[in-house]
Amino acid sequence: MSEINNSIPVNTPISNKSENKKYIPKPYLDAAQGMEKQFIKLMIDEMRKTSGSSEPTSTGMDYYMDLQNEERSKAMVNRNQVGLQDLILDRIYPENKRNPYAYNAYLQQTNQISRPKVEMQNAHVNRRNEAELYQVSKKNSGSIGLGQEAHHE
Repeated sequence: MSEINNSIPVNTPISNKSENKKYIPKPYLDAAQGMEKQFIKLMIDEMRKTSGSSEPTSTGMDYYMDLQNEERSKAMVNRNQVGLQDLILDRIYPENKRNPYAYNAYLQQTNQISRPKVEMQNAHVNRRNEAELYQVSKKNSGSIGLGQEAHHE
């Protein structure tokens, strides 16, 4: 019988989380964070409803509680405690696209990387005044476009 080599781990992650997010464009990260924030806020709002507070609340108190829930959800997203953001990113920007080549292509397509400027230069002309100008004049030849000649000024 042949021996099985158990020294190679089967399910090792390709890279850590910070390296994985390095090549994700900012709009995709913002979208995933926004979706996670909405979900967490909805979850906190629903949890608050189930607490069964017997006191009636005023409009001002409802507004304050909504702001508080918004800030709590924002703090949870910033700490990336829930993990929903990673699931969303895996769907909208798969791991096989997370490389420097795809990232640089995205930056070029969105004009976030400046392309090299091409300058056309003529070795014989340093300034516009030194360029030789030619003027095109028409002869009376009856047909359009024929009989034009250029002469030096």
